[in-house]
Amino acid sequence: MLESLKLMPLPMDDIPMMARKPLAPEAPKPLKMMAAKGALPIPPDALPYVWYQLSFDADEEVRAAVAETINTFDPALVVDTAQKDLPECILDWLAKTSNDPAVHEKLILNPKTSDATIMDMAEHAPKDTVELIANNHIRLLRAPEIIEKIYVNPSARMATVDKLFALAKEHNIELAGLKGVQESMNAAAAIDDTPGISDEEFEQILKESVAASAAEKPEGIENLREVKSIEEAEASETQEETKKRVSRTQIVEKMNAPQRIRLAAVGTREDRTILIRDARRVVYMAVITSPKMSIGEVTSLAASKNMPDEVIGYIAGRRDWVRYYPIVVALVNNPKCPLADALGFMKTLRANDLKLLQKSKNISATLARQAQMLYRQKASGK
Repeated sequence: MLESLKLMPLPMDDIPMMARKPLAPEAPKPLKMMAAKGALPIPPDALPYVWYQLSFDADEEVRAAVAETINTFDPALVVDTAQKDLPECILDWLAKTSNDPAVHEKLILNPKTSDATIMDMAEHAPKDTVELIANNHIRLLRAPEIIEKIYVNPSARMATVDKLFALAKEHNIELAGLKGVQESMNAAAAIDDTPGISDEEFEQILKESVAASAAEKPEGIENLREVKSIEEAEASETQEETKKRVSRTQIVEKMNAPQRIRLAAVGTREDRTILIRDARRVVYMAVITSPKMSIGEVTSLAASKNMPDEVIGYIAGRRDWVRYYPIVVALVNNPKCPLADALGFMKTLRANDLKLLQKSKNISATLARQAQMLYRQKASGK
């Protein structure tokens, strides 16, 4: 799995001789500040090493001076730096420090730039930069994580996303971080000729959803027993909340299948609550397999009696989810939970939950009898 580079100072032996003086431990701060501002007679090829090393300096003022210099120094020199044969760490640092699109363009085209650097850029890059990244198929096939980051970038065009999924399918590339989304996008039902909403409108919706999603606070694990099913949550909504949900639903209904699948992967909990009710399997399965799905959401869905059978079955089959007791309780009480799974889960229930379960009108007679038997055993201490 491709991971972001962990930046750290280079060994002094890797620094060009003409750049070492302001980097020496005994170098005075005025000398470091001059070097940080590019005011020392240091050859252009050595300057990137100086700036990179000083970005780790213990003095905050020196570090700030370096960051400012990268964005105010001679643009042509910094752009030229971005296309040089430099250590991966320096190019990565430059990508994270520079605000110049021209610098980013050269870094994307530089074969020495790490795939990890491009991956990090792909997640937040503007539209034109995303297009440039998406054109390098060799790099994308070598590092499919870049495709995953483009997918969750709200600035990426749907046409670009569609082409990248087609590329992955053609070369049998698995997008591990978007496995459920990939399966949905590859399904025949995902081929939707309806125009949906415009790219501009969809981009704005995605940006708003990504920002709102980042601000969402998931339920604490200790509070899962208090999580309501979707139906219960909506029944307790205020008039304003209902109005907001209906308005959002009307917007989602205008989207085509690929747009809905993508919104399921990067949108808010509210978006997923709306999309899970979509009649198309490709959409509701994109929701339940979304990388944004929280344990609180899973608990809410597991408790909902109106979920598609496949959604409840998928939850029951996720070992990382059913290790949470509230999810197990919700599944056993859900008539759509596969019988074999429900019988297995019942063995882990506490006496109080078994007592309630045996009286439930939502479960089959088989489960009720099993609950009664298990309750008697646990109540008697056997």
